[in-house]
Amino acid sequence: MLVKWAFVEDMRTKNLPENVDLVVLDGSGVLRTDLGLEELPYHLSDPDALIWCDIASTEGGQSGPYGRLLREVFGFDELTIEDCFTRSHLPKVDIYDEYLFVALFSFHLSEKRRRVETVEVDMYVGNNYVVCVHHRPLRELDRVRRRLLSRNEFVTSSPANVAHTVFDAVVDEYLPIMNRLSAMVDGIEDRLLDENPGNDAAVLDSLFHLKHELTALRRLAVPLREVVNVLLRPTTRRIPEESAAYYDDVRDHLIRVVDMIDTMRDYLMDSLDIYTTQQTRRNAEQTQRVNQSVARLTAVSTIFLPLTFITGIYGMNFEHMPELSTQYGYFVVLGVLVVLGLSMLVYLRNKNII
Repeated sequence: MLVKWAFVEDMRTKNLPENVDLVVLDGSGVLRTDLGLEELPYHLSDPDALIWCDIASTEGGQSGPYGRLLREVFGFDELTIEDCFTRSHLPKVDIYDEYLFVALFSFHLSEKRRRVETVEVDMYVGNNYVVCVHHRPLRELDRVRRRLLSRNEFVTSSPANVAHTVFDAVVDEYLPIMNRLSAMVDGIEDRLLDENPGNDAAVLDSLFHLKHELTALRRLAVPLREVVNVLLRPTTRRIPEESAAYYDDVRDHLIRVVDMIDTMRDYLMDSLDIYTTQQTRRNAEQTQRVNQSVARLTAVSTIFLPLTFITGIYGMNFEHMPELSTQYGYFVVLGVLVVLGLSMLVYLRNKNII
């Protein structure tokens, strides 16, 4: 690798920039964590060394100290450096002659905001180094560092195994988050299927929000699975045969994560379908009750309509109405009203209207 010394010479201090963690296992087997910036190019030129560099900040952008470190000390391609300081939309892998550039995403569940936050991790894997860049510290990469410091035989055997440890640490965090999301899905499902839901609008809002989160996570998990597939291809030439089984394990974890996401999305949609069916049934029952009430009121109005008509006629104050002088006219009209009302009542009951 061609290393430019201008950055090292221009630095007023020989210390690494802040938020840069450097662990070097040199060719003689000595593990060092106190290297200065001026010593880094020497170890980069040592094919027997193993270098771990974790940059936990992107402050200053491409022209800042971290961008200059990547460009002038490690000699990385400008396009990959640009990717480190601008958020990628999807995981990916770019293959260069001297290194691999991989973009993956760490998941973190925010309890307060009830959503999954993602942090992009950009990783360079070379012949004797692994460099990670992310905008804030991550506990997953702290675990990688601890395994390096403990001189774990597998991790310290090759950069490919260090890269696998990064993949494994990041993907291992997916499963607990999936389990938490699954519990949230079950809770929403129970609330939706409750016969007496407390707040349908809030439950539906939670459902659609969770469905959106799962869709976003799937858009990241599926391409990451394809990234691992690319790394396992013989043409990649960066993953030793003895390490392939470990990458297979990462791929299996990702397949399981994608399956869990798909299952949860199906549960949510099935719950929504059942809820919609229940709401349709409830609305139909309510409409039926309203229709029955309207029918009863209409029947009562129908009974009283002819009675009101007859009484209205005889309620007119004309002097010359023949029936008014009839001795039994009042009782006749009253009897007609009773018979007519009862007849209509019997008729409507026979028709099951009342």
